[in-house]
Amino acid sequence: MKRAIAILLILLLAIPVTAVVTFMLSPFWNWFEARSGIESIGHSGPAGWCFGAVFVITLCLGFGMWFVIGRK
Repeated sequence: MKRAIAILLILLLAIPVTAVVTFMLSPFWNWFEARSGIESIGHSGPAGWCFGAVFVITLCLGFGMWFVIGRK
């Protein structure tokens, strides 16, 4: 049961963290779009794939920390 709660907590906390970090990375997304030509930022903010990429990274960090803390 503890494992299920921890997984759910990581998933739920990753959502607002992802939103904030993705918007904070707007200068990076502008630079990335200028260098690569891949649509990264539009008139309403970062593209959907930017949120997805940051969400995956956030989950990897969250589960990585859980794994490291759980081993101690």
